[in-house]
Parts: sequence; C-alpha cells; structure tokens
Amino acid sequence: MKHLVFIIVIMFVASIANGQSADNFTIRYQINKPYCLLNFMETLLTKGYYGPSLYEYFKQSKFADDKQLKELVEQYRRLKIKYSYEFKNYPKYRFMAKGRSTRDLYYMLSAKTETLNEFKQITAGLIPYYIHQQLFDIFKAVEPIYDELIWIPYHKAAYMRLAGLEDYSSKVKLDEKLKSIATLFNSAWSPEIPIIVSFAIVPGDKIKRLPPPQSNVIFCNILTDSKDYSRYAGMVAHEFAHRAFTEQSLSSHQQLDRWLTGSTLPSRFMVNFMFNEVMGGAVGHKIQEDLIGAHEFSYGQSYIKSFDVAIYPLVKSYLESEKTIDSVFVQQSLLIYDKTFPNAQREYHYLLQTYYLVTDAEDFPLHRLPELIARNINNPMMYEIGSPIQDSSTIQAMMDYDFTKLLVVTKNHRETFEYLKTKIEELDQFSNLDYDSDFILSFHDALGRAYIIMNLQSIDNFESALQTLKTHESIDLYEPIVAMYSKVD
Repeated sequence: MKHLVFIIVIMFVASIANGQSADNFTIRYQINKPYCLLNFMETLLTKGYYGPSLYEYFKQSKFADDKQLKELVEQYRRLKIKYSYEFKNYPKYRFMAKGRSTRDLYYMLSAKTETLNEFKQITAGLIPYYIHQQLFDIFKAVEPIYDELIWIPYHKAAYMRLAGLEDYSSKVKLDEKLKSIATLFNSAWSPEIPIIVSFAIVPGDKIKRLPPPQSNVIFCNILTDSKDYSRYAGMVAHEFAHRAFTEQSLSSHQQLDRWLTGSTLPSRFMVNFMFNEVMGGAVGHKIQEDLIGAHEFSYGQSYIKSFDVAIYPLVKSYLESEKTIDSVFVQQSLLIYDKTFPNAQREYHYLLQTYYLVTDAEDFPLHRLPELIARNINNPMMYEIGSPIQDSSTIQAMMDYDFTKLLVVTKNHRETFEYLKTKIEELDQFSNLDYDSDFILSFHDALGRAYIIMNLQSIDNFESALQTLKTHESIDLYEPIVAMYSKVD
C-alpha cells in the first residue's frame, strides 16, 4: 500500500511540474476490443443507425449475405439485455440524468475491459445468467468474423490515428478547455474522474451519430481515413458537455427546470426538451472554433442546428467569462428561440418533430405511421404512439404530453369525436364537422400546444393526409378545417 501511495504522489507532482493544474480534467483515448465488438453487433442490428460508414463497408464485404452471421444478429435481437431503472425526482426531460439501464452498463463496461473474457466476467450478474451466457456465446461466434473484416486489417491504422489524436490533444491542451464547460453547467463531476474516449474502428472518413456517453465514457469511431483531429476535439467537448450537464446535482436540475417551466412562452416546453442537446452542440462548436477558427455548424437535425447557431453567441460569452447558467441565460435562451422560430407553433414541419400519435387503426402496423411521417414531413426527434383511441389512459397520456397531439380517426367517427369532446374542451367550438368525409382539423389548446386530428375513412389515406399538411405548410387560424379530396396512389 505504501508503494501505491508513493506512485500516486509522484504522478501528482509530475502533473504539477508539467504545468497541468490539479483541477484540470484528464482525457484518456483508447480502443477496446469488447466495445468494438459491441458496436459492430449494434451496427448490424440497427442497419447502421450509429455506424452508417461501418455498415456500408460491411454491406460491400463477403459477410453481407453470410447466413450464420444473420442468424447470430437475429439471436442478438431476441435477447433481453435491457432492464431499466430510474432515479427519482429528476425533471422529465432530463433523460440522461434520471434513466439508466443494464444496456447502458454493458456499453460502459465494454470500454473498461480489454478482452471478451474479461468483459464477460465483469458483467456477470447484470442480467440473468442464462441470457448472459447466450449473449457471450454470440459475441464469441462473431469475433472471428469481426477480426477478419475489421480488427486484423485495420487495427494498425486505427492505432496510428489514435496516437495522432493524443499528440494533437496534448498540443492544443484540450483537457484544460473542459474546465469552463463544467463551470457552465455547475457540474458535480470531479476532475479526479478521467474522461475515457473509447473508439470503435471504422474504415472510412465519416461520422454520423454516436451512442450516448455513459458514466465517464464517451463512445466514438476512430476513422482510418481521416486526420481531422479538430473534429474529434469538438466531439469530445460536445459529449463531455452532455455528461457535465447530466452530472449536476438534483437541486441544480430542478432549479433549471423551474426557470424554464416558469415562463409563459409556448416555446418553454421545446427549449426544455432540446436544452441538453443544443448546449452540447454549441459547446462543441466553441471548442472547435478555438482550434480552427470560424466554421459551419454541422448538426444533422435542422431545428437543433438553427437553434445552435442562434444561441451560440450567448453560450460563447458564458464560456469565455467562466460563468454558470443562471436565470438570465434561460430567459435569453427562450427569447432567442422565439425569435429564431417565430411561426414554430403553427408550422406542420416543426410541429411533427415531436408528437404523440393516437389512433384506432389497431389492425394496421402502427410503426409504419411514424415512417410515413418521416418520409413526407420530418424525421422526428421524439414521438410516442398510443392505442386504442377511446381509452382514458391513452388519451390522458396524450393530454399530459407537452408537444403536438396527432389523432387519427378511421372508424366510428361520430362516436369517437363525441368521446373526444368530453376530454378535449377546445373541440366544442367545432360543430360543423362532416364525419363522412376526410378532413384535418388543427388548433391549439390554452397552453399553446397543437392538436392535429385526421378524420379518415381509411388508414390507407394517411399518407395523402400528410401530403395535404405538407401542401398547406401551417395551421390556418381562421380556417382550421382542411378538406381532403384525393387519395395518394
């Protein structure tokens, strides 16, 4: 024990001698085989949601039609490895702070082990043992395929990129830049806990989406064909911002939520929902700007990107002044949002980025409805689906939702509307509805939340209704009822 303490003291003194402050964060870059395997399986399972470049590479390989691998992926899909739990009293839009799952733990621990066997040992007991054994039997069977496809041909190039990134981060003193981010969010994350950036190997030069960070681990792809180290630095800052924001105290989360929900502006719900992601984008942009100068915002979601651009000067001023988010920051954020999206509460493209869909079309594959919305209107940031429509718990869940309520009525039209009038008081003002025709009724409730009610004689007319919304673009406050005359082929 004395020897261990001596080593720690020597390391601490060395850090001071090298000019590194004791309150600076430490960034540790690494490539872990267990995380690479886990990322590979998730890439195949989701057809490239978090790894489109890796999936494209896989689809061009000899393993794309491998029957054994397809069966292993299907076995992986059927395994229940996600068991969720929640910390109490966190505001509802603080998803990363209040929600945890065993799947999150698998991600985190994959980055803290070096071999598949070590990963298996450290995760024993997280889920029932028979499922755990099946999971690692799958990993073991997939490992030789992964080795041949990725690990053996590309690990040398990946480690060269890793060394280049470590050298770049040291030169620009990236670790020192994280202190102001922690201060901005009043984070409880101690500099004693290092930031681990665990990379999966990806042949190519593009990153699209990343798995959410877990604990003190950030997940990313090391691109064998890219030396854009400034982008990695911006990514690390972005993801660290998410973790610093998440690791505020409960009271800080509650105070921020009170500042946001205490506003009377209709935008308060969306700003509250988007806050973590928008702040991460702005912070990451600031760090990269410090390194390479002015550059384009690159966030993929259009509304988050637009809000990032608009709020950036405010975020930049707080970071440079080493200030913590306060009520003034929140009020300015709300005003900036309303100025950026002056017609947000009326535009269908905007309204259908977050929605609660309730329908009576039980015989229709309900997952297709969001797919049609994404194809015709907008790829949503969040949505929920409820059914049946004449169910008090379903309607109550929709009523409690802070964003757009989308109702699709396809049968028992008059009866359904009479039922809905007992739940949605604003419906009483509409007495001239022709239940035998297809129409769309759009309006707002007293809190400024939008309702879009589609009265369709068949669910097959849903896509036609979406195209009608796209044509009209926004809610007409004077003509809230839009008639439909044709069905899409």
